[in-house]
Amino acid sequence: MVIFLCPNCDKDISSRTQLCPYCGYQRGEVTDEELREFRRRKLRDRVYHLKMASYVALTLLIAAFGWYLIDTSGFQYRSSVGPYVLFAAGAVCYMVIRLYLYKSKAALRKFNF
Repeated sequence: MVIFLCPNCDKDISSRTQLCPYCGYQRGEVTDEELREFRRRKLRDRVYHLKMASYVALTLLIAAFGWYLIDTSGFQYRSSVGPYVLFAAGAVCYMVIRLYLYKSKAALRKFNF
C-alpha cells in the first residue's frame, strides 16, 4: 500500500482506493456501490456539520438572552438594541440551518432504503 496525494484536492490517500474519500476524485473504475457509499458518507458528514452549526446558533440565542438579563438588571428597565439584534440573528440562522438539516436528513434516508 502506497500513500500519495490526490491530484484533485492534494490530500493523502491510499493506493488501494479508487475514489478519494475527501473530494470524490475517481482514479479508475469505480463500482456503483462505492460511488453510492461515498455519497452517503458525504451526506452523513453534512448532517453532522449542520447539527454542530445549529448548536452554535442556539448558543447565540442563549447569549442574547443572557445579555438581555444583564442589561435590564439594576435601575435600567430598557435594554439596548444589541440583545434584540443578536437574538434575531441567532433565530434566523437556527431556522435556516434546521431547514438544510431537514433536507439533508431526507436525502440520507433515501440512501439508507
